[in-house]
Amino acid sequence: MSSALMTAVLVVAPVMCLIMAGVVFKRVKLISDEFVDGGSKLIYNVSLPALLFNAIYTADFATAANTHLILASIIGTVAFVILAMLAARIMITERTDRGVVIQGAFRSNIGIVGLALSANAYPEYFATASVFMACTTLVYNLLAVLLLNFYADKQHSIIDNIIALIKNPIIISIVLALFASYFAIRLPEVVQISLAYFAQLTLPLALLCTGASLQFYAMRAAIGAMIVTNVAKCLIYPGVILSIGYFLGLDQIEMGILFLMTASPTAAASYIMAKKTNSNPVLAANIVVSTTIVAIPIMMISLIILIQYGIIAPASVN
Repeated sequence: MSSALMTAVLVVAPVMCLIMAGVVFKRVKLISDEFVDGGSKLIYNVSLPALLFNAIYTADFATAANTHLILASIIGTVAFVILAMLAARIMITERTDRGVVIQGAFRSNIGIVGLALSANAYPEYFATASVFMACTTLVYNLLAVLLLNFYADKQHSIIDNIIALIKNPIIISIVLALFASYFAIRLPEVVQISLAYFAQLTLPLALLCTGASLQFYAMRAAIGAMIVTNVAKCLIYPGVILSIGYFLGLDQIEMGILFLMTASPTAAASYIMAKKTNSNPVLAANIVVSTTIVAIPIMMISLIILIQYGIIAPASVN
């Protein structure tokens, strides 16, 4: 039990501390709205792509690309979405809200929170987590485009959304890294060092901005839909994914990465997508805020239980 508790504290507490620091810094005006906007753009367009490029480029891709781990995420996410679409017909009255709720229930913040948690727990498997994140991000974005378009009052061009997806800096960095890794292209040392600096900037800045952007008053609306989404996001979705992972024979560390990634709060990108398709962006923002508050404590408790029962491995931090 002490090992499980220690893992939960070492893995989750540093992430939670940085998020709460962002909340406090915003309240005492050390961080402004302009800082959060600029920081978020810097993360999205520069530092997170640099982190992913660096992780994939410097890794042995044949080893880092864990097929069974990625397959568990894809099969589990698609299965969950199908089940959620059936359940949403009964539980969510407004048609346009269904896409927002389903997206909020599966679209985990793997690029920031999930990656930070995995890096804390299993630092030697950071490249594996990065490749997993790259592949899962593609699946998340494609499913979100299809879902929000399906449930929207006015149909939007799927082609336009897919073109926007292809232009995504994160997707571009992943493709370039795979190309450079496959053809063994060696970058100048000064470029590699610069990329490493940008990569190191990503997680602390992103977690601070996440905390600073939380708006607790936004949770007052649409309580029913938020409760449904939080239960699905924090318990059902990770449960489905871990069940698929167990069926595919993943080991304890792979199951740990799978859990930490998929049990993370809803990604802020879900709000942007909902706003683009006029699919109740207010509800999407409420879901992002509420899952950020609710998911991390639930994740800590779940982590203790899963380690105690030998489903996932304790952290390998020093």
